[in-house]
Amino acid sequence: MKKSYLALVCGMIFLLTSCNTNPIQQKWKVADVKIPDVKGLIKLAPMIMGSSKLSQLVPAGLLKEGNTTKVIVEILKQATFEFKSGNKCAVNLFGKDATGTYRLSEDKKTLTINSDDLKLGNKMDIKEMSASKLSFDMHLGGQVITFMLQPE
Repeated sequence: MKKSYLALVCGMIFLLTSCNTNPIQQKWKVADVKIPDVKGLIKLAPMIMGSSKLSQLVPAGLLKEGNTTKVIVEILKQATFEFKSGNKCAVNLFGKDATGTYRLSEDKKTLTINSDDLKLGNKMDIKEMSASKLSFDMHLGGQVITFMLQPE
């Protein structure tokens, strides 16, 4: 009796600890990004174009003069977000790595990222969150940009 009870308890503990109840805790890559007014983000172009990692982020053909709009879209598509246990996070945006903390509101509708490395768009409105999809609106450059993410 004791052995079967012990096996049952061990099985329950395994099931409870192996199930991640927080689907956000994984590494995400951008599947798509919707920008209502790319030209409104052009003021970010000097920061983007000055990135030492730009040639690694964008196909060489886009790095011609006059392609700033396409470069911004392509760089936003290269962003990654990793949410870890202990509310730690790592973000790569505009070719820049940032670490910090995140907080998910109780109703799971607002995601806040705090980082000394990244000061842009730290409060996001979650539109959809599951183990296979994360979609949120980020306020950046005076407008709302919708990121649709998938697990990496």
